[in-house]
Amino acid sequence: MFTLKEKLYLLELLKQQNRKRLFGFHKKNPSHDRLVEKLEQMVRNEQVNREQL
Repeated sequence: MFTLKEKLYLLELLKQQNRKRLFGFHKKNPSHDRLVEKLEQMVRNEQVNREQL
C-alpha cells in the first residue's frame, strides 16, 4: 500500500509523462489514463477520510 505522499508523487510523474506525450507523436495509452483517474480518486478518498478522523 502506498502512502499519500507516494500516491501524489506517482500522480505527478504520470501527469508529466502525459504532457510530454502531447508534444510528441506518441499514441495515447488508455491504461495510462485509467491509472491516473484511479490514483486521483485514491488521493481524494484518502484526503476526505483524513479530514473526518
